[in-house]
Amino acid sequence: MKKQSNILFSRLSSGSLANLTAEVKESLASGMDLPRQKTFSVADLWNIQRRKKGIALRSFSF
Repeated sequence: MKKQSNILFSRLSSGSLANLTAEVKESLASGMDLPRQKTFSVADLWNIQRRKKGIALRSFSF
């Protein structure tokens, strides 16, 4: 069995070459253009309150 080949690609006909090099108009997928909105949960509120508590304690500890 050959391990090396001089011909890497098979010969392309003019029709298939034109098809491969044709310009394609770009379009966006429908429904994918808007980012998903994250719902505000109880855990998010808890994290905000926890961060505020730490900042308040550090600022008055002089």
